[in-house]
Amino acid sequence: MTRRNTVVPASTQGVRSKRKTVGMNNALVRALVVVLLLGGCARPVKVELPQPLSRDQRALADDGDSALVAHSERLESLRRTGTPTSNYEPAVAGTGSAFGIPPVRGEPLSVNIEGMPVPAFINEFFGTILGVGFQLDPAVAKMSDLVTLRTPGPLPPSDFYQLAVRVLRTYGVEARYEGDRVRFLLAGRGDAFEPPLVLSGRAAPEVPISHRPIFQLVELSSVRNADVTNWLKLAFRTDGLEIQDDLNRNAVVLFGRPEIVRQAAAAIRVLDRPFMRGRVSTRIEPAFVSAEELAAKLVDVLRAEGYAAAVHGGGTMPTASSILVMPMGAANTVLVFAGEGHVLEHVVQWARTIDTPNPVGGDQSLFYYTVRNTSAQDVVSTLNGVRGTSRSGIQPSRNSVSSAQANARSGADLVSGQQPVAAPAPSTEVPSELGVSSGRLILDAPRNAIIYRGDAQDWARLLPLIRQMDRAARQVMIEVTIAEVSLDKDEQFGVSWLSKVGPSGYDGTITSGTLGAIEGFSGLTYLLDVAGQTRARLRAFAEDSRVTVLSSPRLMVKSGEQASIDVGTEIPTLSSQSASNQQTDGNTNILQSIQYRKTGIILDIKPIVYSDDRIDLEIRQEVSEALPLGANSAVQSPSIFNRAVSSNLSLRDGSSILIGGLMSNRSTVSNDGVPYLKDVPVLGSLFRSTSRNNTRTELVLMIVPYIVESDGQAVELTRSLGERLQFLDLPSMGTEPPVSEPSYEPSLRLGGD
Repeated sequence: MTRRNTVVPASTQGVRSKRKTVGMNNALVRALVVVLLLGGCARPVKVELPQPLSRDQRALADDGDSALVAHSERLESLRRTGTPTSNYEPAVAGTGSAFGIPPVRGEPLSVNIEGMPVPAFINEFFGTILGVGFQLDPAVAKMSDLVTLRTPGPLPPSDFYQLAVRVLRTYGVEARYEGDRVRFLLAGRGDAFEPPLVLSGRAAPEVPISHRPIFQLVELSSVRNADVTNWLKLAFRTDGLEIQDDLNRNAVVLFGRPEIVRQAAAAIRVLDRPFMRGRVSTRIEPAFVSAEELAAKLVDVLRAEGYAAAVHGGGTMPTASSILVMPMGAANTVLVFAGEGHVLEHVVQWARTIDTPNPVGGDQSLFYYTVRNTSAQDVVSTLNGVRGTSRSGIQPSRNSVSSAQANARSGADLVSGQQPVAAPAPSTEVPSELGVSSGRLILDAPRNAIIYRGDAQDWARLLPLIRQMDRAARQVMIEVTIAEVSLDKDEQFGVSWLSKVGPSGYDGTITSGTLGAIEGFSGLTYLLDVAGQTRARLRAFAEDSRVTVLSSPRLMVKSGEQASIDVGTEIPTLSSQSASNQQTDGNTNILQSIQYRKTGIILDIKPIVYSDDRIDLEIRQEVSEALPLGANSAVQSPSIFNRAVSSNLSLRDGSSILIGGLMSNRSTVSNDGVPYLKDVPVLGSLFRSTSRNNTRTELVLMIVPYIVESDGQAVELTRSLGERLQFLDLPSMGTEPPVSEPSYEPSLRLGGD
């Protein structure tokens, strides 16, 4: 026996103690001084706007016996929220010795022995080297088996103790630590092995090499435990692996040698996969048949061709199916799963063939279409081709009632305590110009939908057109700048003056038109496509008091709709005056009629957006103000100084137009002098001075339209405008997901996974 002892010095660590003293009174004084100093130079507090109301928050009424729910949320789309979770980690039990480890002493040692009897091995290593008290069973003391052991390097005493115990276990000797000694005895039945190492998880941890069995619990995430158990029993039937099912946890319990259990756990990782893993899928929305009917016909056709196809439904998983068809009736959608992409395309082609109008179905078929992005009433009116004429209104059906009859019936029902019966939805005949022989469109206004009653082939002709019309109207953000330019004597037009001033000039095109002979005004002038440069010039000359910006509104309006801004004051004006038949103190009473006249800035704009990003604008701009009453005015009513312009324009997205030429002259005469003496006739001119002031101004109107394509662009525009306000905190508005355009296929719609 060769014994080598290696002494490893123990590391020492110094412990430092620290005393900490806190002066609470001094800290409070310093904090108070800082607060007072900061309070003296505090900035204005920003005004916080209330958060916008989420469109998901709606009042939802219960159906029947339950009470009304006042504040409930109606889901507009799929929502994912968190749930309480617990920290689950693989667990290990039984890693220690079955009967404990006694306190051992000594330095790390290396062992290289050969042919030492078991009693001598116990006495030398446990008694002499480790210093452990022990007791030998008589049967162990008589053993003549020889022990051979070699270690690759020095081992700590505790590790060497466990190694020696495992070596003796191979000779049938069990070591039990009892009180102050270790008892060595022959291992009987039931005492030959330690309790198994209990594990939980898919991977067994690194444990010391031993013959100790492993008891591992493996939870499954995708497949059933019965299937995995059958597969494992077939694969490890001769390797001594015991397998049990845990139905409550959908888990598998493995028991056996460590290397066999590790191999079985690795096999479970391969087998525990979803049934549809690795498959391709698509979503089909039929147009002429129901989802259940399409799914059933698809499976029948595919089975006739020799494919293993099945319909998934009823909560059971179909067996022996390579193509899975899943109908969802509530959404009128069919999900198809296949193993290969070309097989999936073959299924889609059959779906197109099946989803066709029934030529022998007659004219009594009903089709329902939910309009998503516009008004269903507008779609119905447009389909009739008579929108805006006397024939454009949706004609009521034969069973409908007039408004007077409906009101009378409603009142009678209320008196009798009965609920009024809703009038049938209006309907209209489809015009023959659309290529539809017959049919009736019924408007479902509460649900913004269209019901078509007629031949399926006619519906197939109408459906692509309806889907093309089912698009959200584009919006326009219109930026308007209304400015007043002061002119010198040698300046005729403010627009021309703006274009000539500056080193770089402009790249736009200047055209002009004529208003006509109006006193105080000149012809209109247009300056096109110079929005950025014009805005810069207006800002520069506003600093020199040459330009006064009267208003700069920004409007967001839908294409085809009208928007207006009215900022000003209503001024009372005298419209008529007459003598009354009554008298007061001998004087005839005067009756006056007063009307209120709006003054200020009035802007009306109606844009129409075309497909080539051109915008037609109908504009009416009015700037008016009340003039002060004159000293010798015969009518005690203010005069209204009004400047207005109306025009129809066609601009590109982001381009601009500058409208000018609305010029005016304002003359004022003032007398300053010695009081009373300046009013004496003839001689009064010696004691006064007369000044005359002539002011020439021109009204300039700049218009820049921007097409807003999506809700995200609208949010960004709102955010950028809000950032210009220094003391205004805009609430978080979020970003809407992009709205997918509807498909324009005449039969069915597909959506990939």
